Amino acid sequence: MIVMARYQTRPREDGRGQYRWAHVVKTPAGFAQGSIYRQAGDELDDSEALKLRGICDQNGFELRRVS
Repeated sequence: MIVMARYQTRPREDGRGQYRWAHVVKTPAGFAQGSIYRQAGDELDDSEALKLRGICDQNGFELRRVS
C-alpha cells in the first residue's frame, strides 16, 4: 500500500536563529523547500519520504510529516 503524505523541513536548531518550517516540494533537480511563491507541499510516497529522510539527516535538517 502506497501512502502519500506532505512533509515540512527546517534546519536543525543551532542557536543562531528561529528557523521556520517550510513545505517540501518536488523540483526537476530533486526536493526543495517551498517559498512564498510555492507554499503548498507536494505529496510524497513511501520511497520518496525515505529518500528525503536520508537527505535531511545528511544535511542537518529536521523533518516532520504534516498530513
